[in-house]
Amino acid sequence: MGRLLDKVMEGFAWFAGLLMLFALITVCVDVVMRYFFNNPTGWVLQFSEYILLYIPFLAAAYVLKEESHIKIDIVLNRLSEKAQTLMNVVTSTLGFFILAVLTYYGALITFDYYQRKVPTIEYLKIPEYLVIIVIPIGCFLFSIQFIRRAHKYYRILRARNREGGIDL
Repeated sequence: MGRLLDKVMEGFAWFAGLLMLFALITVCVDVVMRYFFNNPTGWVLQFSEYILLYIPFLAAAYVLKEESHIKIDIVLNRLSEKAQTLMNVVTSTLGFFILAVLTYYGALITFDYYQRKVPTIEYLKIPEYLVIIVIPIGCFLFSIQFIRRAHKYYRILRARNREGGIDL
């Protein structure tokens, strides 16, 4: 199950990268069309906004898995290895609970928009739930990765305690 989650997270990260590339190309084409041919494409700005929403939610779990997220090194470097590990367990557990709540409410809102057939209010009238569905999906994967991370650091902490570990 872990390998499947890793593959899904990696696939989402690649998809986020492709979306970024798509946004870059379409914005450049739109600039050329607007300034040289006086014929802008109306949908580019709208899709670029959606892509800016999708990228972090698609890639966040993968970034956490790779331990490439932002850390407060100035604090962590002053702690012992055992304290750092304990801090990672606590922050990962908190991250899990926070993202589980965001997943729940994001899914409720997305489902509500789906049931009511709420359209976007912009150039292209697409269902709003297609825009925001990435929020509960991304938060769900992010929460799963946080709990996996908490478990990993908890195992490290237990192993250090059995070995007589380093004091806090």
